[in-house]
Amino acid sequence: MNRPIHDGKPARFRHLRIAITLAAIAAVAAGCQSKGTTEMALYEQDYKRRHPILVAEEPEIMDIPVGMKASRLSPQIQRRMRSFVLDYRRTGTGSITIQVPSGSANEVAAVSAGRSAGHTLRKLGVPAKRIRIAPYQVNDPSKVAPLRMAFLKLKATVPECGVWPEDIGRTTTDRAYYNFGCAQQQNLAAMVENPADLIRPRDVTPSDGAQRARVIENYRNGEESTSQFDTRETSSDF
Repeated sequence: MNRPIHDGKPARFRHLRIAITLAAIAAVAAGCQSKGTTEMALYEQDYKRRHPILVAEEPEIMDIPVGMKASRLSPQIQRRMRSFVLDYRRTGTGSITIQVPSGSANEVAAVSAGRSAGHTLRKLGVPAKRIRIAPYQVNDPSKVAPLRMAFLKLKATVPECGVWPEDIGRTTTDRAYYNFGCAQQQNLAAMVENPADLIRPRDVTPSDGAQRARVIENYRNGEESTSQFDTRETSSDF
């Protein structure tokens, strides 16, 4: 018995061709349909979204140990205060607050040390109107409490890493695990010199027309046109 012939080809070849065509159409339709889902999945896996860098004003604190009879600040403490003031000038906002312990075993010595700290700050160039002295309560009168200096500064922080909401050893997908990228964000937040740069870029400084003309003239004369930098260490008053 002869098999039916359509367009000169057996019916089974025609059916196979139809099946392949339908499969291709289904694959294209599935791809178009899953495009939005794939984009949403990529958005949800973005480590910058899961571990955002937060920029906010937070206190920068320096504790100064005070003995029972010490009323003056040691040279080592004064050097630490110099670095503290430099950081305040560069990144601080508002005033520097000297917090003196109240109700501690060394309260009398801490009051004298607080006055000495205020004098040192003024000597380092901090205006008197930007120095505040305030007490803080110590509940245990037998304890020796430190003198505390603080100011507000912009800090970049990232929520704590190490969050594992699911067992990555049993996953069957190729999605990035939840903790992925957290360490990188932590390192970036710790390394950035000015956290405000993470909010908006700095303004472009005006161009130096005189320097530009000088460089072009040196180039025309065959002279060195690069800038010269003095790499020698310079002393500072602070």
